[in-house]
Amino acid sequence: MKRRNFLKTALTASAGAAATSTALAQSSGKQQFLELRRWSIDSLENNRVVSNFLQQAILPSLKRAGAGKLGVFYHLPHEKSYPERLHDIHTVLAFDSLDEWLALGAHFEGDRDMHEAGAEYLGTDKKTAAYQRIESSLMLSFAGYPRLKTPRAGKDRVFELRRYESPNELKAKLKVEMFNEGELDIFAKVGLDGVFYGEMLSGPHMPNLTYMLAYDNVEERDANFKAFSQHPDWNALKKVEKYKGTVSKIDAIFLKPAPFSQI
Repeated sequence: MKRRNFLKTALTASAGAAATSTALAQSSGKQQFLELRRWSIDSLENNRVVSNFLQQAILPSLKRAGAGKLGVFYHLPHEKSYPERLHDIHTVLAFDSLDEWLALGAHFEGDRDMHEAGAEYLGTDKKTAAYQRIESSLMLSFAGYPRLKTPRAGKDRVFELRRYESPNELKAKLKVEMFNEGELDIFAKVGLDGVFYGEMLSGPHMPNLTYMLAYDNVEERDANFKAFSQHPDWNALKKVEKYKGTVSKIDAIFLKPAPFSQI
């Protein structure tokens, strides 16, 4: 029984949560739950083991479960913010209910094809583990941006994962409101292409909101944020008294999609 429970927990942690992909779900505008995971990995070889597990075992299993798209991201080679995380992997999945997440865990446990395809990863022990730890964040998508989006295709796409920490829970709620009441619209006007926006429900560095943007290249990123900072709507919004002091720290990392990423 202990092995059974461990396997269920490990496999659920491996893939996170799932999203339905029906046309009804995509058009309903219902807010999704989002799970973002950071796989802490210390070597290129272990990055290969986890990547192969995600590509060869988890992706086919998610398809069999009727789940949504899995985003898999690596750090950019020149990423200077966190050089110790060079080999880390980030994954993101969206799902429409917590019941879907629970059902996905049971699916993984019973998916023998997935167990076989992931034998290298699942056969590791405490001395050969492919990762150090997995950091999981559970979020609720913003009402103003309720569905995870696959951005436009591009050969050299760059993704930016941004986290806004707040000094207290009330300020965090107000920052989410600020996005919903105007900041999202300004992002759209200046070409900032969102993948998801999430209010943190459980995870590190709370309270915070976390979101992901996609660009064709770093130059586009810099130009669009410059346009944002100079936009008259932003300069008016940031002067609204109740929104002042809602962010105490901003953290940002730059990522590239894995060759097999579905986002």
